[in-house]
Amino acid sequence: MKPTIKDIAQRAHVSTATVSRVLSKKAKSYRPETAAKIEAIAKELGYKKNLAAAELAANSSMLIAVILNNTQTNFSNDIIAAIQAETDKAGYQMFILYAGNHDARLLNQAISVALERHVAGILLVATSLDEQAARTLRESNTPCRLVSVYDEDDPRYTGFKFTSSNNEEIGYSAANYLIERGHSRIGLAGIDRSSTGKQRLHGYQRSLTEHGLIPHMEWVEYGDYSFGPQQNMLKTLMNKDLDAIITASDMVAVGMIREAHLLGLDIPKDLSFISIDGTFLCDITIPTITSVTQDFYQMGLIAVRSLLNDDDSQFIPVHITPRNSVRLLSEKSLEY
Repeated sequence: MKPTIKDIAQRAHVSTATVSRVLSKKAKSYRPETAAKIEAIAKELGYKKNLAAAELAANSSMLIAVILNNTQTNFSNDIIAAIQAETDKAGYQMFILYAGNHDARLLNQAISVALERHVAGILLVATSLDEQAARTLRESNTPCRLVSVYDEDDPRYTGFKFTSSNNEEIGYSAANYLIERGHSRIGLAGIDRSSTGKQRLHGYQRSLTEHGLIPHMEWVEYGDYSFGPQQNMLKTLMNKDLDAIITASDMVAVGMIREAHLLGLDIPKDLSFISIDGTFLCDITIPTITSVTQDFYQMGLIAVRSLLNDDDSQFIPVHITPRNSVRLLSEKSLEY
């Protein structure tokens, strides 16, 4: 059986992407000592390079890999549509790799597959980096961009540019909107413990504190931004005597409003809701859902342009879209 680059990678204790770059003589993408080790193992195993495959890879520099965190939400639909449109406009092709739901093994596997294709660049959508992924991307010297995720305080993200909404401002704006309408006991439901969840939690807490309200962690229910698990959260939060809830995504909002109907609650008379994302789901529920709306299509467009032009990191502005899920409790609070 002919040896493969996978055999070499296992012997050298490196990724198949690293072996591929060394054997393809992709300059400045590996250490000299790593190259020497890989070349020695290849020679020992009698590895023969597949010239047809190498030629195919050489023609794939107009490829952009999109690595997508596979959370069961709908926010990425517009991002992917925009990436498709913009890459096509620029003469590139894109392909999508799924990295599981914050699954380090699948993420690193997806990165290896992308690098084996000798892509022109990589867009990582809502993908949390671990140390191995960050190291592999840095060593590859392949242009990449984080989309809808960032963490300026985590060293794993140092040096990686991003295109995203400002998550702290999202949490802050949602809480502010409710407080300005007289709400004071405000819950936060469905965030996870990733950098995105932490940023939104901090913004929510900052708003409450600035208005003289005490943030209570028992008002916060963690989730994963999806529809299913959130349907059991509302009963727990209602025991906290809340008058409003911020949901971490539209999918979470839909799940909780469904539960509210099952519990016989009148939204927004009994409880106000504001959702984060502002996708089409907010317009098809009863009642329609007020949202902090992110411009995901613009985010996708800017991500591609920034990747190809090596532009600086950029926050995409968000705005409040008033609908019918927030009750006005106090008109005086709108005067300041």
